[in-house]
Amino acid sequence: MRGLTFAASIAFIAAPLLPLRAPAAELPAKDVARITEAAPAQATAKPAKPRKLLVFNLCKGFRHSSIPYAAKAVEVMGAKTGAYRTVVTDDVKVFAPERLKAFDAVVFNNCTGRIFPPPKDTGGVDLKRSLLSWLAAGGGIAGIHAATDGEMGAIIGGTFASHPWGKVPVKIDEPKHPLTAAFGGADFEVRDEIYVFRAPYSRERLRVLLSVDTSKMKLPAGRKPPRTDNDYAISWVARHGKGRIFYCSLGHGHHIYRDPKVLRHYLDGIQFALGDLPADTTPSRPAAVDKDGYIQLFNGKDLTGWTAKPGSWVIDEDGSVARKGGGSIWTEAQYGDFVLDLDFKVAKGTNSGIFIRTGSIRNSVQTGIEIQVLDSFGRAKPGKHDCGAVYDCLAPGKNPMKAPGQWNHAVITCKQNSIRVAMNGEQIIDMDLDKWTEPRKNPDGSRNKFRTALKDFPRRGHIGFQDHGKPVWYRNVRLKPLE
Repeated sequence: MRGLTFAASIAFIAAPLLPLRAPAAELPAKDVARITEAAPAQATAKPAKPRKLLVFNLCKGFRHSSIPYAAKAVEVMGAKTGAYRTVVTDDVKVFAPERLKAFDAVVFNNCTGRIFPPPKDTGGVDLKRSLLSWLAAGGGIAGIHAATDGEMGAIIGGTFASHPWGKVPVKIDEPKHPLTAAFGGADFEVRDEIYVFRAPYSRERLRVLLSVDTSKMKLPAGRKPPRTDNDYAISWVARHGKGRIFYCSLGHGHHIYRDPKVLRHYLDGIQFALGDLPADTTPSRPAAVDKDGYIQLFNGKDLTGWTAKPGSWVIDEDGSVARKGGGSIWTEAQYGDFVLDLDFKVAKGTNSGIFIRTGSIRNSVQTGIEIQVLDSFGRAKPGKHDCGAVYDCLAPGKNPMKAPGQWNHAVITCKQNSIRVAMNGEQIIDMDLDKWTEPRKNPDGSRNKFRTALKDFPRRGHIGFQDHGKPVWYRNVRLKPLE
């Protein structure tokens, strides 16, 4: 926590949680009675130990009027069944490590917008990183409705794009899954604000439980589907390290919280997040994994799984992906700890880069780490801007790059605060992000252009190949998750 006094950091962590309950409108007694009546009489699973559940209500974007209804429903279900004890708050300081460890799971209740302040505003405590570390170590998250409409979307598994429908037929994608038992295997129709999700949503990373049954729903004449794959999930489960994630988009309408089947679905999802109800999280459409545990990020035919301007990148006849101009290319998925194994080839004068863990593709330079790809063949002493460097931060220890027109092999390993880069069989970078403690400054005292200390950069994000105006090719791009 460089730049801050030890006392200031401790003061932030020790500051009282005020208020213990989020300011939310008191519900009419008749609505509380309806919620209580609809709530399950008992939990599906017996808690392994007394459970403590945090319900977090903070919004920085659109505030849904259903927030107090959702909070009350979650509280009532815990009290009625004995599945957990509830603490409700909108105080973001609850995510400080010493406080968060008191909870078994967190419910993000319609938390829109960017809810986590920068570390400089919280006594140097990175609250978002604290949450991710707690989750990866075995915590649990349950998301309600608009929890995906903001920065939590990337963590939960999909980011809100639109809500074009108000009434849809619902398909039970996993009728034998323990978290869909409430519906008895029977499809149904629901009237609510139904979401369409964008990246990182993918059935290759999520086990989808409920979705819109598009075979029973007709779009108006001339209207194109919001997604080209016509895939509109409503509920899913996923893993993040050892942690558990459950999400359901139902919950805009107040009536949802007096629907016994939906409440049972939510209770079962919360018990899964708490660790009391085991459930399969195998992705609905697992990505093909080779014998060494790697996923191919390009299929050799098209740019499925990637985002780029049309025509800016193309698949060549040899299966490599080539830059044609018009912007960088990004994975739709986000990755945290991984081994990225690939080949790259440059032309004379090429300047490109491999971005990793990029939090925002719209601001990639300030939210992602770039491994430089440059025509620096033959340079005896490479610098911080030469091929293989962590751009503007750390020079490679040697320069094993081949001449333009020849393929180079690179392996980039990210594990928590460690970034290692090997090129053509030579280890050239061994970086500890936690040593980059100050904005615009490297540990050796030299300057860099980053407004945030690299130790505070996202530890999970998109992978991208930079377009910097010159030809570059990538092939055999594969990734082994380490989470």
